Amino acid sequence: MNYKDIKKLVKLLKEEDLSVLSFSDESTSIHLERTMSNGVVSATSTSASTDTSANEESSDLLEIKASQLGTFFINKDENSEETFVAVGDPVQKGDQVGFIEAMKVFNDVKSDVAGTVEEILVSNGDTVEFGDVLIRLRPEGA
Repeated sequence: MNYKDIKKLVKLLKEEDLSVLSFSDESTSIHLERTMSNGVVSATSTSASTDTSANEESSDLLEIKASQLGTFFINKDENSEETFVAVGDPVQKGDQVGFIEAMKVFNDVKSDVAGTVEEILVSNGDTVEFGDVLIRLRPEGA
């Protein structure tokens, strides 16, 4: 991805009045956010190359992905530190691992497989988009 491509993404962010825009391909990942600071709108971005060794290591892991856009919560209650799952926890098929809030509707995020939590890729209260990987599991027996 070159400078002109990034500039087009920033322009799209502003023209469509978006607060967040993410794009990724095989070699690049871009995440843009507009924030208000003293009345000034700023955009931030990060870019990273794909690390093939990390991809090889996690290729045997199963992923729990976001089924919709919204705010992901792994904490059971707003004022609680108790989480649905933590790294190392066993998970059975159908277990709730969190929920996504969108427009004051709370949707459970459940595991489709049994396994052990290896990675939690989002934090409590993070905005997620459809298809974002939330949690990686090592399948039972692996």
